[in-house]
Amino acid sequence: MNTTALLKTLSAIALTSALALPAAHAAPAANEAALAGQVQTALLQDSHLIKPEITVEVQPGGRVHLTGWVHNTDDINEAMLAAKKVEGVSSVSAFLRSWTTND
Repeated sequence: MNTTALLKTLSAIALTSALALPAAHAAPAANEAALAGQVQTALLQDSHLIKPEITVEVQPGGRVHLTGWVHNTDDINEAMLAAKKVEGVSSVSAFLRSWTTND
């Protein structure tokens, strides 16, 4: 193989690899976005939670982090339980604050 042909082949391989790289990273991001949507839906459909204002962040491996506000301190545990029930969630951490106490 001459030098010109070799350079063309290597350029084609490099271009193909560069184009394939974003697609390989898009699948996990799409899965994380889908899981975040499922968790958000579970939180909104939980009848024990009163008007939750919760942001859901999903990290690789199904790790979910909840931030925001809930009605009372019992709702913090309820939100974490609801998130844990969603298929694909491996762990849940939360930084949730409550508007009221349980008194």
